[in-house]
Amino acid sequence: MPPTTVHVINHTHWDREWFLTSVYTSRWIPGLIDKLERLVEENPTFTYLVDGQTLIIEDLLGLAPEYASRIDALVAAGRLILGPYYCQPDWQLTGGELLIRNLVYGRRDIERHGGTMATGWLVDTFGHISQSPQIHRLAGIESTYVWRGVPRLEPYFWWEGSDGSRLLTINLFGGYRNLYGVTHEPSVAVTRLHAEVNKLRPFYPTPDIPLFDGYDLEINPEDPIRFFETAGGIDGDLVLRESTPTRFAAEIRGRDLPLPTLDGELNSGKFGATFPGTFSARTYLKIAARDCETLLFQLCEPLAAMAWLCGGTFPEEQIEQWGRALLQNAVHDCICGVSIDQVHEKMEDSYRRVFAGMTAEVERSLRTILADFAPAAYAVSTNPLPVDHWQAAGGRLYRVQTDGVGVWPVVDERPIEPAARPLDSFSWQNDFYQATVDDRGLVAAGGGTFGELVVSAERGDTYSDEAGERLGAIRPESSLTLVEQGEGYAVVAFSGSWRDGERSVSVDVRLTFDRSPLLRWQIDLDSRGVDLRVDLMMATGRPGEILAGMPFDIVRRPAADRDLLPLDPPAELASILLGQRELNVVTTFPFHDFVALAGADGVTAVLARGLRAYAADPAGAIALPLRRAVEWLTRADLQNRVGDAGPFFYVPDARCERIVRHELAVVLGGPAVDSPDFLALNAAFQNPPLLVRKRGEGRRDSRVFLRVGAPLSSLQVHRGALLARLFNPTGRPAALGAAFTETDLWGRPLGPLESIPAKMIATLRLEEQPADPPAAPAAVELLNRPSWRVGENQGLPDPEKIAELSRLVAGLEARLAETRRQLEAGSGADRLRLQHQIYIQNRERLEFALSRLLNERKLEEGGALRPGYLYEPDGEIAALGAELNLMRIKRRIFDYVVQSL
Repeated sequence: MPPTTVHVINHTHWDREWFLTSVYTSRWIPGLIDKLERLVEENPTFTYLVDGQTLIIEDLLGLAPEYASRIDALVAAGRLILGPYYCQPDWQLTGGELLIRNLVYGRRDIERHGGTMATGWLVDTFGHISQSPQIHRLAGIESTYVWRGVPRLEPYFWWEGSDGSRLLTINLFGGYRNLYGVTHEPSVAVTRLHAEVNKLRPFYPTPDIPLFDGYDLEINPEDPIRFFETAGGIDGDLVLRESTPTRFAAEIRGRDLPLPTLDGELNSGKFGATFPGTFSARTYLKIAARDCETLLFQLCEPLAAMAWLCGGTFPEEQIEQWGRALLQNAVHDCICGVSIDQVHEKMEDSYRRVFAGMTAEVERSLRTILADFAPAAYAVSTNPLPVDHWQAAGGRLYRVQTDGVGVWPVVDERPIEPAARPLDSFSWQNDFYQATVDDRGLVAAGGGTFGELVVSAERGDTYSDEAGERLGAIRPESSLTLVEQGEGYAVVAFSGSWRDGERSVSVDVRLTFDRSPLLRWQIDLDSRGVDLRVDLMMATGRPGEILAGMPFDIVRRPAADRDLLPLDPPAELASILLGQRELNVVTTFPFHDFVALAGADGVTAVLARGLRAYAADPAGAIALPLRRAVEWLTRADLQNRVGDAGPFFYVPDARCERIVRHELAVVLGGPAVDSPDFLALNAAFQNPPLLVRKRGEGRRDSRVFLRVGAPLSSLQVHRGALLARLFNPTGRPAALGAAFTETDLWGRPLGPLESIPAKMIATLRLEEQPADPPAAPAAVELLNRPSWRVGENQGLPDPEKIAELSRLVAGLEARLAETRRQLEAGSGADRLRLQHQIYIQNRERLEFALSRLLNERKLEEGGALRPGYLYEPDGEIAALGAELNLMRIKRRIFDYVVQSL
């Protein structure tokens, strides 16, 4: 029997902002680098991966720039591995273009430090999108490591994306920390090594087993290979080898194994939780993220590129800074809404700043683009697909007809008449549908009933949603009101509420009817209280196949995932599955832009700007959670998840006590979702043309910059070249209408391209060159200026909950004292088990203590945050946070120590 080779990969998983903000965690990085330098000095072959992200180094150099040469030396020697990403975002919640920029920025950072990295590292991503293989391959990456989301216990497989791109994938079903801290308890280190190898060996097709020495926010790395060289007692059939992600993947690829193929999304919680509650936790963050991403990549950057062609300057460095800021917020613990309140307050502040800066840049670009246009009203489109609709802005209706990226004259405009007419009900008919609004605010159309706002109990936490009993529905408090009307246009509004003791929900709803196939909702939602949820129910009356928009793709989904393990799995699995898992059934799934039911009698689609969660049943109902009000980061008593998902922190802002504007639409009996008509309809809803009134002199009345038959992901200037990134989410080729030069992500030419194959993402070089600068910028009025949709937080910590945290701390201190007394009398394995209990109890004590301190500080602010509250370190928080991090590390190490006994 050949010996088993243990391939050891040393790393850290850097949860930059989770139970502390980066204001604190960044201050731990210099010590990590100091320790790495000492390890390399002692062992010149020691190699270390900093979590596949360059943001760690950016944070380090922002705090301590003198480390730059030391980082470069470690990278040049091959001892420090950077990238391939800029950060570790949540791939299911982040937009496609931002995911691509993550790899582009990561590559730039790696090259700046003299390194290379061609292996993906997705070891704690909460599920994986269908286009991940293609995105990685576009960046030159041929293999990747994953953990969560894989529905089969395969150590290696080919992961095939929607377009056919394939990645060799290493599945870390045993976790990314199974050799972690092995030297910290030398008495059982060899036992641990043997235990890990023995339990994993049956799952591997060759005598090669990867083990991973690393953990979240590890700041004191070790050298397990050097340790075991002198430890003795290792089985003679074991060979230990220092490895790296790229080196190990190359070895497996070289074996030419007959590997299975898994295709499309990997979002199963069977072997590692993917936390479906994160799709709806703190929905205000998802709204802000979507609006900022859309503003950057669908408006700000394309308009800046158009302005560059008109003789203006292209702010490439500023756009990259905004992109990096959005990526920092897209990190999985952040955009998922599962961090402490201060992290999310910091995110919100960042989003607001970026949004304001980008809006100003949009207006600057428009002044350049329209400099030589005649005075009139124009539709400025950054959407290459055709638009033909009426658009309301500033009390008027504008007929918008565009056919590509460019500037188009408004062909007609008409007044909107304000009204205040009470209604018992309201009916509307156009060329696409008939609809009636009843006195409950519900819309009957196309055989379905749309728009019921249902309030239910919520028993989950920020990670996991668990809907309880229905508590009621939000009904109009008075009659419907016709508030606006025009030719082929009407707006009906109502206010509604629900109350149960101290818990309440209120809404202001506007229903817009016009000539288009869209029936639109604008819902301003506010709530107070906890453990409740508000779902917008769309009972389509049309059962059918469930289809959802996802980054660069349209995916088919079941209504539920029941392929999950029981609470107590077989012993051979229980020993390797130390993380969290989903239980029973999963019915909440993510989406971008739309979710649809496609039946024999047509398609009903719900379009949404920024919502990311839905549940659909085979009978034809779609539920969209607008709000989930919880206040604990994690709970231990959930029915549909095993294992605590994070620290036991009290996070009152997760109640979401603020006004948030939701914008949605329904397409009734519309075209197939992969048809050009639907793609154009969705693109026009998500990114309608800007309406601009030009003043002053000029003669031009239109200009087309780009006309192609596919959705636009980005339009940018890079190194003096104009690049358009397009994508085809359908199963058929999309004709471009002309031959273009395809390039890689960095603008290097690949060859001619006349159509975009099915499911393909393509970057094209446009041959247009910039004109001379205009004599003077135009005077313009932006009629539909991008609007911020997230209101100010109105919630504060509950003093009684802070007192509860104090009681929990006191109770754990008493338990700790008793366990320490038992430890003094213990011996052998019992002593190790008692030490484990001390670490568990002390970790919980410190979590409650830090949570109490953070909420005390928050309460002291009283809702009016000082400028330095989020950005200046607090000594007491820093000390307690560092102590908690050390205790989390010790507890996690002893999880493995105890398991090996």
